[in-house]
Amino acid sequence: MQDTLATTATGNCYSEGLKKVSGHTRLYRRGAVYYHRAVVPADIVDTYGKREELISLRTKDRAEALRKVRIKAVEIDNRFDEHRRSLRARDTVPIVDELSPDQIQAIKAIYHAHLLEEDEAVRLDGFREDHEVQPELPTPSFNDWEATTDELEKHVRQLRGRFRVEPHYEFEVNEVSEWPEVNLKVSPGTKAFKQFAAALQDATLQAFADMQSRNEGNYVATPDPKIELTRVCPKLSVVLEDWIKEKSKEDWTEATAKEHRVWAEQFMLLCGDRPINEYGKDDARRFKQVLLRLPSNWKKKAVLREMSIERAAETAVSLDIPSMSTTSVNKILRFVGSFWRWAQSHYDDIPGNLFDGLSLSTRRVQAKEERHPFTLAELSSLFTSTIYTGCKSAREWKKPGDVVLMTDAKYWVPVISLFTGARLNEILQLYVADVVEKHGVTCISINDDGEDKKLKTKSSKRDIPVHAELESLDFLKFVQNRKDEGSKRLFPETQVGPNGSYSGPFSKHFKRFMLEAGIERKGVSFHSFRHNFEDFCRAAGMNMDFADFLQGHMQVGMRSRYGYGEVFYRELNNAMQSLKFDGVDLSAIRMNSAVKFE
Repeated sequence: MQDTLATTATGNCYSEGLKKVSGHTRLYRRGAVYYHRAVVPADIVDTYGKREELISLRTKDRAEALRKVRIKAVEIDNRFDEHRRSLRARDTVPIVDELSPDQIQAIKAIYHAHLLEEDEAVRLDGFREDHEVQPELPTPSFNDWEATTDELEKHVRQLRGRFRVEPHYEFEVNEVSEWPEVNLKVSPGTKAFKQFAAALQDATLQAFADMQSRNEGNYVATPDPKIELTRVCPKLSVVLEDWIKEKSKEDWTEATAKEHRVWAEQFMLLCGDRPINEYGKDDARRFKQVLLRLPSNWKKKAVLREMSIERAAETAVSLDIPSMSTTSVNKILRFVGSFWRWAQSHYDDIPGNLFDGLSLSTRRVQAKEERHPFTLAELSSLFTSTIYTGCKSAREWKKPGDVVLMTDAKYWVPVISLFTGARLNEILQLYVADVVEKHGVTCISINDDGEDKKLKTKSSKRDIPVHAELESLDFLKFVQNRKDEGSKRLFPETQVGPNGSYSGPFSKHFKRFMLEAGIERKGVSFHSFRHNFEDFCRAAGMNMDFADFLQGHMQVGMRSRYGYGEVFYRELNNAMQSLKFDGVDLSAIRMNSAVKFE
C-alpha cells in the first residue's frame, strides 16, 4: 500500500514499455496516447525528485502530438533551468520554523494540482477491462484504480486524524519543499515540518475526492495554479552582515565597511528589521525624506546625537539647523542602494533596487558642494607660506622665523601630493621602505602592507614613479634621513585619528594652513591636489590609462595590455616625467633644498 501511495503522489510507474516515435527526440507513445519523455540531466537528477519527466500530451493524433511535444520540451527545459537556479538560491533560503496561512494554502494548491495531473495521465492512457488479460506493461482496470484510491483515502484520513507524519510523507515534504515553485526549508520535528505534511495530506484527500467524482463520470478539471508562494527570506540584519563580510573580503577597507554599515543600519532602525522581501519603495522614499532634513554630522551635535534619525531630522527642522548637502544625501543613498543592488543579485524575491531613481539632481548643486582644484595662484600661496620660507617652530608654524620644517609632515605631505596626486591618508601612512626601486625606476609604493595601513579600494595599490622635480627638491634625501634615524614610518609624528586613519587630524591642520595662506574659497581642500594632478596629466597629453593608474582609479584591462614588468615601469615613468608644473612657485622649496641636506 505504501508503494502504491508513493507512486500515486510523486512518481509515474507507467513509463516502462513506452515506444519511441520519430519526429522529435522526446516523443513517445503507449498504445494510442502520445507522451513527452525527457531524462532529467545528470547535474540535477539527485535533487530533482525523479529521473525523468514523463507527461501525457493528451492526444492520439500524431500531428497534434508533434506540435505539443515541442512546446512541452521548452517548458520542461525551463523547468530544469529553474531547478538549477533554485539550487543556487537554496543556500540562501532560511529554515522556516512556522508556515504562514498563505504558505499552507499555496502548498495545498500546488500539490493538489500535481496529484490530479498524475490521475489524468492514467485515465488518458485508458483502463483495461477486468476480464482482459494483463498486458506486458502493467495497466490497472477501472475497478482496481477505484479500489486503490478508496483504500488510500482511508489510510490518509487515519494519518490526518492522528496528525501523524509517516516515512512516505517525510519523503514528500523533503521533495516538495525543493520544488522551484515552493522552495522552502523545513527541519524534521519542527512545527513547520508537521504543518507541511498536514498540508500535503489535506491536498491528497481533496485530490481523492476529485478522483472519485471523476470515477462517477463528472468532469473535474486539472488545475494549473499560478501561485507565487510567499517565501520567508532572512531578515535585513542577517543579510547586512553577509554583505559587509563579502565586500570586506573583496576591496573594502575597514573605514569603507564602517561607513556603509552605519547608514544601512540607520535605514534598518528607521524602517524596522524585517525579512528583506518585505521592504518596498515606500521605505526607500521615507529614508530619503529623513535625509533631506537631517544635518551633517548629526551624531556630533549634543542636541541630536541621542535621538533616532527620524526624531533628529524633525528636531533639526524645528531648531532651524541646516540640512546636509545634496552631495552628502546622494552619497548616503548610494551606500544603502549598493546593499539592495547586492541583495537583488543574491535573492530571487527582491523585486529590484529600492533606491533606483531616488538620487537628487546635481545639475543645480551649489558651488559650496563642489570640489575644485587649486588655482596656480593658490598653490603658489601654499608653497611660499611660513612653513616653507621659515617659521618660529613646528608648533608655531604660523609665525615667521628661521626654522624650516624640512623633516616634518607639514612640509612634505602637500609637496608629495602635488607631484603624485596621492590621497592624504596614502601619504601619511607611508613607510620609509615604501620608497623603492622597481625595474630601475624609483617609486613611491602605495600599499596596505602593514597593520596600520588602509587603502580605499584594490585599485588604490600602485607604484608612483618619483618625478624628477620632486627628487630635485631633496625628497629622496629626506627619505634617507628618516632611514638613518631608524624610523619605520616616513611621518612618525602623525597619529591615527578616531576613525582609524591618519588623515583626520592632518585635515584639520590643512584647513588652518589654507586660511593662513589666504585661501578661503569654498570647494577646495587637500583633495584638490588630486584634481590639480589630473589637470597636469591632461595638460601633458598623458595617456589616461596611465593617469588613472597613477591616481589609483580602476583600470580594466590595463594589466593585460602592459603587464607590470620592465616595459610597463619604463612607460609609466616616461608618462610621469612628462608632467610640467609650470606656474607653481616652488622657489622657496628649491632654496631650502640647496642648503638643508648638504
